[in-house]
Amino acid sequence: MADVLDIALMIREQVDSSDEQRALAEAYIKELHQAVAGLDQNRFVVQAQLRLVVAYSDAARWTSVSKSDVLDINTHVSGLILPHDGDDECARRFDVLMLRYQLALLTHAYHTDGFVSKLTGIASDLLKKQNIPDVAKQVALLQDMNTESFWQIIHVNRLDDVRLSLRDLMKYLDKESRANITTNFEDKLDIIGVAEHDLMGTHSNLQGYRDRVESYVRNHKEHVVIQKLKGNKPITESDLQALESILFSGDIGSKQDYIEHYGEKPLGAFVRAIVGLDKAAVQEAFAGFIQAGSLYADQITFINIIIDYLSTNGTIDKAMLFQPPFNFTHQDGLLGVFDDAKAGKVIQLIDDVNNNALVQAA
Repeated sequence: MADVLDIALMIREQVDSSDEQRALAEAYIKELHQAVAGLDQNRFVVQAQLRLVVAYSDAARWTSVSKSDVLDINTHVSGLILPHDGDDECARRFDVLMLRYQLALLTHAYHTDGFVSKLTGIASDLLKKQNIPDVAKQVALLQDMNTESFWQIIHVNRLDDVRLSLRDLMKYLDKESRANITTNFEDKLDIIGVAEHDLMGTHSNLQGYRDRVESYVRNHKEHVVIQKLKGNKPITESDLQALESILFSGDIGSKQDYIEHYGEKPLGAFVRAIVGLDKAAVQEAFAGFIQAGSLYADQITFINIIIDYLSTNGTIDKAMLFQPPFNFTHQDGLLGVFDDAKAGKVIQLIDDVNNNALVQAA
């Protein structure tokens, strides 16, 4: 629910949104309103939040949604909404993947190659199952998704069309492919991204180097160095050399291939961007700050957003602390939520987590 609301509000706020985007935003808002209005008010958990449920059951309340409304909805109401009967878990996770891709396009803050890689892989796997009538109906779309031109002109409305066309096909995927859909989605489902937005980047070989190296990292998460990175443990020069010996040799590719695709991005940060961080490890990193003094509700919400973001993406560019989703609680982001002293402590904690993805002295 949070992702859908974020997308709708972003489109509403962007002055250059197209009529088609605005129509999609209002459709999302209508869907959210109906979900709240349809809650069974006799359920015990709903009664506990009955005041808010009644308030947001009024369609007029959704005409202008404030940041405090967003906090109320995400904190107290969204968890009350149950999946539709018969709705497949893999279909819901596919929804999340597509919604996050939409957010990436709208914010212009994220690198989209990871989304393209996942979706082209899903399309390729489904094309192997054309004997299934439901899949056969979508062959033209699945074939288009394996072309570079399809992704060069992608937009949020088209992604929603793809989502609706394919979500019910996820149940036909083999277990290995289903795991790819659920990558990094174990925890709270918020915005995903890893670097600078680059929709028009080179995708001439969609199943090429990027797929090989990222697939290797995902499939070898139990490797001792990858586990250290995922667990927020510092890595050493010998750890880095162990990673390089695996990722820069054999059939995966060379160091030059890596530089051509990822530039000078540190290898530890690259691995973190794929496998994320263990949420418990991130929570531990911020536990002392949370326990040291009384934090207001919006401050706790802000820290939880940081924790969720790090769990998914592995590191945070500190400039992001003033951009979506970090400016949803307050328009000024970090400095609107915390005073200078506490903001400095938050930045220090983020630096500590980020630095653990870099080489430390032995």
